[in-house]
Amino acid sequence: MSLPATGTASSAPNAAPPAPSPPPRRMAPLVFRLVGGGLVALSIGLTTVVRDSGAADPLLTYAIVMTGAIAAGVWGLWLAVDRWLLRAAETLSREAGLIAHGNAEGAVGGRVPLARYGDLQPIARAVNDLSDKLAQMRRDVARTVADSTAKAEEQKGRLAAVLRDLHEGVIVCNTRHQVLLYNQTALDILHLTGDLGLGRSLLHVLVAEPVAHTLERLTLRVREGRHVDHEHGTTAQFIGSTTDGRILLAGRMSAILADPPADAGEPPTITGYVLTLSDATRELAALGQRDALLREATEGFRAPIANLRAAVETLYDNPDLGPADRAAFESAMMESTEALSQRLETVTSAYRSVVAGSWPMSDIHSNNLITLVRHRVGADAATGVTLTGLPQWVHGDSYTLVVLFGHLIGSVHALTGATAFDLSAESGDRWVYLDLVWPGSPIPSATLDGWLDQPLPGGLGGLTVGDVLQHHRSTVWCEPVPDRAGFARLRVPLPPAQSPPAAHTLLKPSARPEFFDFGLLHQPLVTSELGRTPLDRLHYVVFDTETTGLSPSTGDEIIQIAAVRVVGGRILTGETFNALVNPQRPIPAESIPFHGITDGMVADKPTVDKVLPGFRAFVSGAVMVAHNAAFDLKFLKMKERASGVRFDGPVLDTMLLSRMLLGNDGDHTLDGIAERLGIAVVDRHTALGDSLVTAAVFLRMVEMLRDRNITTLDDAIRGANILVELAARERAF
Repeated sequence: MSLPATGTASSAPNAAPPAPSPPPRRMAPLVFRLVGGGLVALSIGLTTVVRDSGAADPLLTYAIVMTGAIAAGVWGLWLAVDRWLLRAAETLSREAGLIAHGNAEGAVGGRVPLARYGDLQPIARAVNDLSDKLAQMRRDVARTVADSTAKAEEQKGRLAAVLRDLHEGVIVCNTRHQVLLYNQTALDILHLTGDLGLGRSLLHVLVAEPVAHTLERLTLRVREGRHVDHEHGTTAQFIGSTTDGRILLAGRMSAILADPPADAGEPPTITGYVLTLSDATRELAALGQRDALLREATEGFRAPIANLRAAVETLYDNPDLGPADRAAFESAMMESTEALSQRLETVTSAYRSVVAGSWPMSDIHSNNLITLVRHRVGADAATGVTLTGLPQWVHGDSYTLVVLFGHLIGSVHALTGATAFDLSAESGDRWVYLDLVWPGSPIPSATLDGWLDQPLPGGLGGLTVGDVLQHHRSTVWCEPVPDRAGFARLRVPLPPAQSPPAAHTLLKPSARPEFFDFGLLHQPLVTSELGRTPLDRLHYVVFDTETTGLSPSTGDEIIQIAAVRVVGGRILTGETFNALVNPQRPIPAESIPFHGITDGMVADKPTVDKVLPGFRAFVSGAVMVAHNAAFDLKFLKMKERASGVRFDGPVLDTMLLSRMLLGNDGDHTLDGIAERLGIAVVDRHTALGDSLVTAAVFLRMVEMLRDRNITTLDDAIRGANILVELAARERAF
């Protein structure tokens, strides 16, 4: 098997080492030799000419003599320069090299003897000065290193002292769960006699699922950027245990983040985490004992009370007692029974409050919770979970809820054979309902009651279905799904979030410009089976865009486009399209408060001509739906040629449908319609969030249109065209 190259060719194992570079040639001696040799050759040549001519020419003889003299002078000069300058300079360079590689032990660096170099003394003196400065620099570096090392050792000692004195165990791991650091308290809590072992996996000591689940939660939170505004930032609580099950642990995980390059425009990544652990075995064991005691003191009294009430009724019917005695007896017994019943209900309520309040919980986004449930059951090819509906915020223990719903899905599958499940969150007056929906019949109450005592696979401390429900002050029941014949649902009410994230602070235009563009919104009827299809059986894609401004004709561009599928009256929250777009122009500062998208967020994103083909593929075969659709369509139509796609399918506009259903008067903005329809708005003011809200509004409108006898796609398009026509005529006047 070949391995990929890890370097250049010159660094390959079999490559020959590079040849040493030759020492620089001394040019001055070479020049002197060439000049001297030339003069000698010239002198010999002139002598030969005189001898051959046979006549003595005084001028020529003088030239020969002078040439020889000059040659001798050049030769002598070369000997002097070579001896007193060049060799001295070479010696000086070697001594300078020795000084450069020396050390700085003394007060000064290495010294060059000045008397040895004659005329080169200024250069030698400069070398000595440089040597002194080099020695000083080395001493400064050594002193700095020593000071830094001392400070690091001091901080290390302080850290060790802090970790040693902490009452909580501290373990630092990388994302592969390898131990990087721990304190003695962690060993004591885990009851380990030996070391944890640096580099060893923490999952050899702790049960893997709670740790991996908590890291997955934090990873999802950081990836989506929610850690910035999240109440707990990059930390999360969890309940775990040792692998032998002897010790239950209350833990808190804090993510260690590595920031990406400033120009990357990406969220930070998690490079590791810090666990703080405390031994919760006694507390949770005491909690379990208290649960059993309170259960006996509450649920166990129900049968005796029922018997007492039956006895009272029996005595009440006994005709042997006299009227006065019977009346007093009946009154006393009834008063005692009522008091006992009231006390029982009070204790039961207090018991449930204590149980729920003592279990560690936090606010959870329903989409994140359901996504984790999908991941948990995803390994089982026999079942599939679809995320539907609008997101909500709930309060609970994420891990035990994920285990609970994974177990419920498996139980329903085993009982009914159902393989496709919808899981959604629906807001109520006091609760948020998590609904598990499947095609089939409801589960009998007796069967469901029997599930309450089943232990949860992976549940800590032998938790049962009933335990998890009681921790959340909840229950579970099964019923047919309203308006969906042939479907059943398990409904689990959960407490709403105690401190949900504050409403989005971004501004939003009260209303985009209302476009009644005849060419865009006046559509031909769909003269095919599609046009005659009932609205509640069509496949829709609800979309929204964010833009740099409100005028596409003057250069404003799309910066985000998002969409969600709606199939069979269900919002498929898990099937979405969401893309940021590089507008290739600065985003105006005045528009940023409306959408929260900055230049840095889109700098490395694809341009609109690269994004629209993927969006067109996502909406293929579906009816497109948007609020104030002409605004978004105008931007899409202007980019059709550049992107090579066309958006020529049917489009429904919830703003026009609102006017059709409610008349022209009133608030027809998305927020106004959602408020009138009683739709809880979560995650508003983003393209994807607005698409989800529009989808929920549209599904309510389909029901209302049916009451108006507008049942098919052609009916809806025909009504919208009438409104567009009337609006065009009003503007003409």
